[in-house]
Amino acid sequence: MKSNKNFRKDDLSPESNTKKIYKMYKRKKQWVVAPVVLGLLLNALSPVAVLAVSDAEQTDAIAAQARAVDNELLELIEQATTNINALVSLTPEAKATYVADVQKSDTKEKVEEELLKAYREDIAEAVKVVDALYVSKIDGLTSLSTVQKEAAKNAISTALALDSLKSTFNAIADSTTYSTFKEAFDKQLAKNKEAADILVKENVELNAALADLPKYKAEQKNVISSLSQLQEIEKQNFYTEIDKAEDKGAIDGIVTGAKAENEARLATAVTTKVTELKVETAKLALLNPSKQTELDAKIDAAAAESGDAALAKLNALTSEIEKAIADATANDQSAKLNAAKSELKAEIANEKKTNQQITDADVSAFNSRIDSAKTLEAVAVVKADWLSFVAAASIKGKELAEAKSAATSLIGGLMTIDATLKANYLKDVELAQTSEEVAAIVTSAQAEERKAVEKNAAELKAIKDQAIKEINALTNLTKVEKKAKTDAVEATDDKAEIAELVKTAKEADAAKALTAEKEAAKVKVNTLGYLSDAAKASAKTAIDAATDSAAITALLNKAIYDDYKAGVANAEVELEEAKTIAKEAINKLENLTVAQRDAALKDIAKATNKDAVTNVLDLAKTMDQENADANEEAKILEKTKSDAKAEIDALTYLTQEMKNGYKAEVTNAKDAAAVAEVLNRANTENTNLETEKTEFENAKKELVDQINNSAELTAEDKKSLISEAIDCKTKAEVADLTIKVKQLIADRAVENANEASAKATIKAQIDLLDELSAAQKLAYKNRVDALEKKADMVAVYNEAKAENNRVADKATVNNITKLIASGSFVEAQKEINKLRTDSIRKEYQAKLDESIALATAKAEANKQIDALENLSAEEKIAAKEKVSKLTTKSAVEKAVAELVKADNLAHDKDLIDIVTLQIKAKEFEAAAKTIERIRDAETKAKLQKQLEDAQKVAPTIKGTGHVSKIGWQKTVDMNEIIGTTGRKLALEAVKINLADVDMPEGAKKLEGGIEYRAHVRNIGWQKYVSNGAIAGTTGKSLQMEAIQIKLTGELAEKYNVEYRAHVKDIGWQKYVSNGTIAGTTGKSLRMEAVQIRLVEKK
Repeated sequence: MKSNKNFRKDDLSPESNTKKIYKMYKRKKQWVVAPVVLGLLLNALSPVAVLAVSDAEQTDAIAAQARAVDNELLELIEQATTNINALVSLTPEAKATYVADVQKSDTKEKVEEELLKAYREDIAEAVKVVDALYVSKIDGLTSLSTVQKEAAKNAISTALALDSLKSTFNAIADSTTYSTFKEAFDKQLAKNKEAADILVKENVELNAALADLPKYKAEQKNVISSLSQLQEIEKQNFYTEIDKAEDKGAIDGIVTGAKAENEARLATAVTTKVTELKVETAKLALLNPSKQTELDAKIDAAAAESGDAALAKLNALTSEIEKAIADATANDQSAKLNAAKSELKAEIANEKKTNQQITDADVSAFNSRIDSAKTLEAVAVVKADWLSFVAAASIKGKELAEAKSAATSLIGGLMTIDATLKANYLKDVELAQTSEEVAAIVTSAQAEERKAVEKNAAELKAIKDQAIKEINALTNLTKVEKKAKTDAVEATDDKAEIAELVKTAKEADAAKALTAEKEAAKVKVNTLGYLSDAAKASAKTAIDAATDSAAITALLNKAIYDDYKAGVANAEVELEEAKTIAKEAINKLENLTVAQRDAALKDIAKATNKDAVTNVLDLAKTMDQENADANEEAKILEKTKSDAKAEIDALTYLTQEMKNGYKAEVTNAKDAAAVAEVLNRANTENTNLETEKTEFENAKKELVDQINNSAELTAEDKKSLISEAIDCKTKAEVADLTIKVKQLIADRAVENANEASAKATIKAQIDLLDELSAAQKLAYKNRVDALEKKADMVAVYNEAKAENNRVADKATVNNITKLIASGSFVEAQKEINKLRTDSIRKEYQAKLDESIALATAKAEANKQIDALENLSAEEKIAAKEKVSKLTTKSAVEKAVAELVKADNLAHDKDLIDIVTLQIKAKEFEAAAKTIERIRDAETKAKLQKQLEDAQKVAPTIKGTGHVSKIGWQKTVDMNEIIGTTGRKLALEAVKINLADVDMPEGAKKLEGGIEYRAHVRNIGWQKYVSNGAIAGTTGKSLQMEAIQIKLTGELAEKYNVEYRAHVKDIGWQKYVSNGTIAGTTGKSLRMEAVQIRLVEKK
């Protein structure tokens, strides 16, 4: 134990006991005084002590007690000193100060006070160290801005909460509780440091990201790219914003905004999909309610997922729901079908019992049809046929008058059959002689009705199928919207209503497409870097007001151009940068020809100031607009023609020939006014035909009556002619057929006349020929009178008939020629239909068809010319003028092909150069992509072949030599020595071969081989050998003196084989190639070695 430096020997001497105790008491050392006083009192009160203890003994006892008190203080000081020195955060100087103060302490309270102060300062120092450590970590992040660092430090300081920790610890009031307070401090500090370390890590990552901001931008662009609900144009806008961002915070803000928008759209998409699916599952409400409940639960569960996962699961449910509906519907339909079949069979069986006209065979036939029916509709058809059959069969058992009455009623009730044919059947009923004959007529009429119904049903189905196909092909309507339209199509049998549904669907789709295009255009405007905010706002307002795609495109192009122009004019932009901006603008002007673009780029390069650059830009823009206007006019005209053709196709009363003719005239039209004129004529004719419908039906009926009433026509003639009459669509067609019928009746009258009546009959028919003059008729009749044989008379009749037709056709032919030349194809067709001579009709029909084909080819040529990128507006006009003068379809197609090829080659020029360089640089993948952009097919094929050839890999060469005194050496690779040098050993034979090398993916091997021969001492030149065979000799000690090597096949086209010989007294010769002699002949100099290599031809 250390001695007390303040201790004095006489501190507790008997003489001064009282004084010392008093002083100690005054100094508040009661913990020392109390035991001493107590001891003294006890000693004083003890009579034995008083009697037994001397003064000296008493003095020694007091001194011992005082020493015990001093020793306890000293132990306390020593412990406090040890504790202070054990503190880890106090500086040595601070520790020394506190230790000194403790050792000066003369009371326990003083020691306690100093010790607590040391503990508190140690914590304060520890806090400072932690704070400094984290500050230094942030300060070391060199890519963070000052603001970012301060923000990071503040966040970390909050996480560490050092002041709070210090304050909590400073509440310690008793040194004996130090370990408890310290443990709590350390534990909370460790926890706080974990939070702080997370913040440090985030800032380190931020620092790293800022240190490589381009990489971070790329990473965040990938994040944007993965957002499923954003359109590509929107993503491009976000990419542009990221490119402009100067730090991670700005990038994060952009990405956060994109994510938020994506999430909002996802939520909407999920809600929409849920609604869509539940609309579908509702169809199961009556068919399979439990399945509906099950599927609705799956929909709700899928919707509860997050984001894309929800949408994916909902989309995955679509097929399951569709299958469930299909299965339920099939089950329901199957039950209904079976019920309908059973019901109809029962009805047939009952009818059989009461109707004697129905046989077992009839029942069996209908039951077989019922069994074969796959749908309710098919069963309904069988039932309708059964009812018709029963009605017809019932007629057989009636009296003739009653049968006719019933038949008239049945046939009159047929709603679909052609009116003329119906009238013909009714007339046949009137003329029938028996009930069985009447029943047969009814059966025939019912069969025709069935055919007409089936034809109409097929036509309606085709119209519906086409309508549904067109609606489903629309890309902007939702599935629900399409479904509503297609369901409406399925539900109606009105063709006009179907057409209207398709029209409104297309209009709705177009409206959505236009809205989407507007939004995309406005997003693009927002990305423009030089345009002012006011100019952008104006451009977007104009885009919102646009009514069609062409207007939007024009407005967007103008905004882009104005942006480039603003960039050139920007005061901060230097001339060279202005030129770069202007060149980019020129390349974006899509309607400039190659020549115009090249000229503008050259003028920009030569410009000496920014005003000159702007002038070039303005001129280029003007030319681009002129070309665009011409292209747009052509597009508008083409759209006008397309709409007109569609309207013509929809005209109900025009025949197909008429429609084709009018559409050909539309194709040939030069402008919108001409198109309108053709369309007006087509509509007028359609209206006239509709107005004349009654007259037309009457004319057709009269013609059928004429056919039926003719005694000369055979039954086969009548059947064929009546069919033709029913197929007539216009009065003109009926009139043309009437002439044909009259002529056929006349011909049959001539054929049917006997020898006795032939002369009179033929002369009568000659009188009926409508185009012959009276003199001509008389001449022909006189010739007939002079003849005796009917055959000779018929020949004269045919001659007269032919002349009559020739005269009739002559005027018509002249008119047809004029009409075709003028492009009046519909009227020409009408005139052709009037031609009486088959050969002439075929001839002029071919001419009309050729003219229509020529007109169509010219129209298609004009479309192709309008699409050419490298012709100016004036050049396109000239090209169209040239095409308009061509007289054959093949000539038109040839001329257009030449124009297209020239345009493609102009487009391909730079690409061809790029591909050539890429192939030379062996950038094969890039070359393949560039070749895809080549338009000219011939050029593309050549470049593709060039690429394929370039990708072919040459083999390597391996060889071995037979050397005197050694024999065969090991096989060596190309460029290595075959043989020996410096050893005076002769090379006696060689074997040379081609060996495959590793082939890159997609590469092919060059085909070909290697041939070689040796010049041998005492032998001379041997024959060529190839691919590993021996050239030279072995076992004869005959030296090789020379060698020739050459390649064959595709390998020889691409590569040279080069080789050199090492010769006695000469050494290595120069390389020679492709069959040239290496070595010597006639000098008896041995070859000692050879080296071979392949070198690609330049």
